[in-house]
Amino acid sequence: MPVDLYRRRIATTVVELAREDPFLVKEVITRLRTAGEIETDDLVYLDRIADRWIAVAEANARRATSAHARQARG
Repeated sequence: MPVDLYRRRIATTVVELAREDPFLVKEVITRLRTAGEIETDDLVYLDRIADRWIAVAEANARRATSAHARQARG
């Protein structure tokens, strides 16, 4: 497998993980930074993607709670 294709597949997998479990991604990045395995500015783009998905999940939860409250009032 060519290196470029391999790197793209890894990047795609990591971004998908950030979408599916952003809290895990943020935790791993924090651990790597704390351990000194990556620099402070490494993986910033992935950290931002995880932040975006956390915000999306929170907004969806607020909307679901609001919709549920409206249905309960009838």
